[in-house]
Amino acid sequence: MANEKLNLQEISSTMMQLFVQDVLSKNNISNENKKTLSDEQKAQLKKVVEDLQAQVDEFVKGSKEKKEENTVEKVEAPKNMTLREMLKSRKDK
Repeated sequence: MANEKLNLQEISSTMMQLFVQDVLSKNNISNENKKTLSDEQKAQLKKVVEDLQAQVDEFVKGSKEKKEENTVEKVEAPKNMTLREMLKSRKDK
């Protein structure tokens, strides 16, 4: 379980890095220009990254809850009775 969580964090971190690189390349910001970003631009980038991270965490949490609900439903599902069991239960009545 902990390994899966770590793996998901690595994947989301990689996705964030790719997203930031894509945004920077779309705005023609190279390695030399990166250092000249204004404080406002840096804050905006940080906010976007934090928002996306929150969305990813929410999605992961939601899918995890759905998975747990499905597991509970499977446990509670009625068992199919064999013909032998049906006849035995009818006989016991």
